[in-house]
Amino acid sequence: MIHYYTNREISDKLDINLARWKRWSRSFLPPDPLGGHQSGYARQYVFKDLFRVYLGGHLLSHLKLSVSDACSVLVDLSPWLKKNGFLELNGSMEKLKAKAGRKAPCRVYFRKLKAQGGKNSAPFGYLIQKTVSRQVDGEDCRKSTQTLEETIWGCDLGDGQAFLEAPEIYFINLSALFYALIDKVDS
Repeated sequence: MIHYYTNREISDKLDINLARWKRWSRSFLPPDPLGGHQSGYARQYVFKDLFRVYLGGHLLSHLKLSVSDACSVLVDLSPWLKKNGFLELNGSMEKLKAKAGRKAPCRVYFRKLKAQGGKNSAPFGYLIQKTVSRQVDGEDCRKSTQTLEETIWGCDLGDGQAFLEAPEIYFINLSALFYALIDKVDS
């Protein structure tokens, strides 16, 4: 059974001001199909909508992006998020927790690229790193070896190291944000 969440329920569970949560949801979701501000219907969210708004709010409040830049990042990342199970419409919280436990750690790095042509705002370039395997060795001195799967798009840099050498770069620990949302909503 799919669980629907209301604005008040979510703002209480996430400890986010109700007006702020509503503002974020208006910014990052399409208009509510049941009505507008004064329709008498409370907006209801499924988990994929919660994650989209929560991620957008993180971009605004923690990374200090503008609303238009945050919307651009969400639009750019949505196909990848959906393909990798972050925007799934699952029935129960138990199924979400089970799937979340199997997700490899994911980190998203992105940066604004120089404006091309007559565009007003510069597009973003993205690097997504997924940890495929990890091995920790040593007792006295901890040594860690990781194998990463990298996905780069939106820019013409050849590898992740060149992408990460940019002076201004944004970072999201995507899997940690996903787990934190699941834990807060399930409490």
